[in-house]
Amino acid sequence: MAILGKERSEDLEVIYEGISGLLALYESDPDSRGILAYMKAFTAYTEKICRLLDGDNPVVWHNTGVSPELILGLENADDLPIESYPILQDIAGDARFTCEYIDLAEAHGIPAEVCSVDKATLGSALKGLLPKPACLFSVSSPCDSQLVALPTLREITGTPLYMVDIPYLYGKKEIQYVARQFKDAIPFLEKHTGRKWRPELFRAACEKSNRMSEHILEWNELRKHVPCPQVSKVVSLMVPLFIAFAGTDTGVFVAEQLALEARERIARGESAVEDERIRAVWYQNPIWFDLQFYDWLESEFKLVVTMDIFGYHVPEGIMDLTSVDTMLEGLARRIVTMAPMTRQFKGPIDFYLNDFVNLYHDFKANMAVYAGHVGCKQGWGGIGFLKEKAKELGIPLLAFEFDFLDPRVTSVETIQEEFSRFINNVMIPRLS
Repeated sequence: MAILGKERSEDLEVIYEGISGLLALYESDPDSRGILAYMKAFTAYTEKICRLLDGDNPVVWHNTGVSPELILGLENADDLPIESYPILQDIAGDARFTCEYIDLAEAHGIPAEVCSVDKATLGSALKGLLPKPACLFSVSSPCDSQLVALPTLREITGTPLYMVDIPYLYGKKEIQYVARQFKDAIPFLEKHTGRKWRPELFRAACEKSNRMSEHILEWNELRKHVPCPQVSKVVSLMVPLFIAFAGTDTGVFVAEQLALEARERIARGESAVEDERIRAVWYQNPIWFDLQFYDWLESEFKLVVTMDIFGYHVPEGIMDLTSVDTMLEGLARRIVTMAPMTRQFKGPIDFYLNDFVNLYHDFKANMAVYAGHVGCKQGWGGIGFLKEKAKELGIPLLAFEFDFLDPRVTSVETIQEEFSRFINNVMIPRLS
């Protein structure tokens, strides 16, 4: 399949074919407005990569922790969230390519303990699959794996890196500290892209991000409804959408469609699972290498995942548009206090535990899942506290280790066995 009139690498063709197939599938289903909107966005991301490979505009690569509004303030330049590429390969393409990227990175010298999304991103860069960057823009979150991977990415690409230091704490002083770094990054971006940064473009991006956040906040509220109106897997897709499309019309569109679908289904008395029996909140990483796993949970156990930390949104994401300084501070607050994992898995253990408890109660769950990524050291570092909190509050907690991109670590069949054991031995007796 030629994408935008040209033959592309097999890796990219596989993603595009997968998304095209999903588009065709969901376009014929009037009840899949939310998933269909995601697929349209992911198609746009794939086509964007192709345009950037063909075009002349300077490209700024950024990592997962970055919300791209600052980059969108550049005139005639483009942002590229590079970690979305291997995520989409797993979701819509072929996980065997993702495993190849991971192996390439380890062969290059990246330790096996580094998170698979960082290794897969490095591997895709080593294969030359992405458009060459003018510079790299990153934050030192959400995890230590980023701090290992980003300097290596700078070495591979031969381009300069600007890294924003995300502090340990979350107070006003820390937010202002990050905002100052964003302000200092503007000359760096202008210098290395050769493009002018325009306050009006930045404001337009922040305004769209606010609209996107308002829709996501409404969507979060709607998913608290009993029974839950939408399928489980839509929550797992919010992070790749947010890092790729925050500050854009596409991001606003998808968030609006998710909220609209949930609202309409509630009005019609429809639910994700007929005779919903189990409501779970999902802490940590989704199973991106096999999204059909969520369909299996719904059909096998009448279990719906009402929310996970990748779909969870808080009001701190709304930015004050009064001035450039208030927008920079709002962007800093969004990244420090709202971004998944950056919010929960750094600093004091309080956010980690409080969000867990709040998600469980707010989304009316009767069980919780800790899907612990094998590379997430700070997540597993707090698992003892999480188990103690769950025991104290009587929350049934299933914890297991896996890799959200690499099925070789823990197979989907093994994860299904874990769930079957837990639901049959723990949940069914509790619900009887």
